Amino acid sequence: MQYAVRDPRIKVHRNDRNLGDYPNRMRAASLAQGKYLKYVDSDDLIYPHSLAIMVEAMEQYPEAALGLSDSVIDPRDPYPRLSDSHATIRNHFLGRSRLGSGPTGAIIRRDAFNDLGGFSGRRYLGDSELWLKLASRWPLVSLPPALVWWRCHEGQQMAAEMRDIEVLHARYAFSYEFASQTTLLSPSDRIGALDRLRRHHARRLLAIAIKGGAPVRALRLIRSGRLTPADLWLGLLGYGS
Repeated sequence: MQYAVRDPRIKVHRNDRNLGDYPNRMRAASLAQGKYLKYVDSDDLIYPHSLAIMVEAMEQYPEAALGLSDSVIDPRDPYPRLSDSHATIRNHFLGRSRLGSGPTGAIIRRDAFNDLGGFSGRRYLGDSELWLKLASRWPLVSLPPALVWWRCHEGQQMAAEMRDIEVLHARYAFSYEFASQTTLLSPSDRIGALDRLRRHHARRLLAIAIKGGAPVRALRLIRSGRLTPADLWLGLLGYGS
């Protein structure tokens, strides 16, 4: 509230009740009036210079709908970097994905967000679903890395989700469905993407079954996830095999 007193451009809205993560994001978007949407989660920090860098990059590439700042430096080309939908989706499924950033590392063109209806609220999918949908229709801007600081602690939701077998399976099922249906992958790339998804998911489920003490649940999800004995074997060999 003290910031709103200091700067008339700042407006504070408080929900009458706890809406949950993504309904709250939709509520915030419904109140926004600017050209871009920018979320900053309470666990995270955005540096004073970062918003200006994000907006400048989006203005440089007005055809883009989404800009993402990763935590990993990719030295192949300077930032900001524009990639079309075909390249972004292919890299996501067959290379190093540029869609791994959370909302604090993202800037979204508000008209594109509204065109897609925003976050769907589908359980466990979070922002990854929207990033894929935006990147499928508009180019993506890869922003300079380390524009934000993600605080990591044992009790945060993201850390818990990475160990939750149901969350992993829901995200795998969505990715498999998306890769099966998108027209942005060639037939051969689609085969490779689905094969890679199966093998990566098999590796995660095997790790949970062996190390996490949940063999029955892991076996059930292996059966429902179109995983073959060959997928399990290749999963054991590692991601790069």
